[in-house]
Amino acid sequence: MRVLLIGGFLGSGKTTTVLKLIDKLTADGKKVALIVNEVGEIGIDGETLETAGIPSKELTNGCICCSLVINLRITVSEIADIYNPDILIMEPTGLSFPSQIRDELLNMNVMMSFAPVVTLVDVSRLTAEMNQIPKFVEQQLKEAEIIGINKIDLADEDKIKSIESFLDEMNPDAYMMRMSAVNDDGAVDKLYELLMREGEETVSMIDAGKEPKSKVTESLNSIEISNVSTYSGLYKASGELTVKNAGKLLENIIAAVGAEISNVNPSFVGHVKMAVKVDDTLVKVSQTAGADDRKIEAEYIQQEKTENNGNYELRFLAAVTNVKKEKLEEIIDQSVSIFLSAKKLTFEKQILKDDSKKPIVL
Repeated sequence: MRVLLIGGFLGSGKTTTVLKLIDKLTADGKKVALIVNEVGEIGIDGETLETAGIPSKELTNGCICCSLVINLRITVSEIADIYNPDILIMEPTGLSFPSQIRDELLNMNVMMSFAPVVTLVDVSRLTAEMNQIPKFVEQQLKEAEIIGINKIDLADEDKIKSIESFLDEMNPDAYMMRMSAVNDDGAVDKLYELLMREGEETVSMIDAGKEPKSKVTESLNSIEISNVSTYSGLYKASGELTVKNAGKLLENIIAAVGAEISNVNPSFVGHVKMAVKVDDTLVKVSQTAGADDRKIEAEYIQQEKTENNGNYELRFLAAVTNVKKEKLEEIIDQSVSIFLSAKKLTFEKQILKDDSKKPIVL
């Protein structure tokens, strides 16, 4: 089993890249499994990937390199025993250090090899991220063996060259590549070739009878040093809602959330995601923010039709820098309440039970 670790800060384009890599892997006849990790009790990316027909497990309410290590080991063992994939892709939370995850897996009694560790960066937001959370971003970049300079369609040539120079100074040993995962620019094909190239992988240390090569980040808790507050949850709503209206509703909520967070920390960096299923469509809206630049993107993903009967589940996940968790919760709850009430939807916040924090099999 070959393990691909695709890391990067929140909103760097990991899920889009993973989806395109899986398309290429399955077209090449590879059997693929996926582990998604989100820092909250409610996950959204796992549902997005499930909609695309990808077998996956989602670990929530923590970071798999910190608080979910036991869950990670169990999950990987189950995947290896039951599914026996050729490729295991891991998309860890944007608040993780991939080397910690690899070190944990290296000590498992499971036959596996590792492709080079990938870290994606959003070229348009990296400067803002370094200003807000320099130690965290620096650690992520120094661990990378491949750095994907993503979203180059959103930056000019001078900006891209400036980021390349910075990254080369930060990690001169990493292979750097420009890419736009959302566009078909050929970069994902190149990334696929690099990840599947034989002879450059690390073999499980249990099988090799050796100790792990590096424990550089062994004592670091990535969430604690990130200065990022997170909040996730689920609202149950009832009333009339169409796909079009749902998209506009989520866009309005997220725009309001971004504006309120900016009042608290004008230079915040972060990612806010919301999703709701209406009939045969999963409506997912997200906002990535860096300095004064806030972008809202909407996706409408087809899946099997279900009868809503006027009942909907609105999922949300937010992670932002240098805003107190209590304030983030207040902003999101108030924004959701205001806009759902304006749409004349009745709603209640779902209270999660302890067993909802276990890995969700999708």
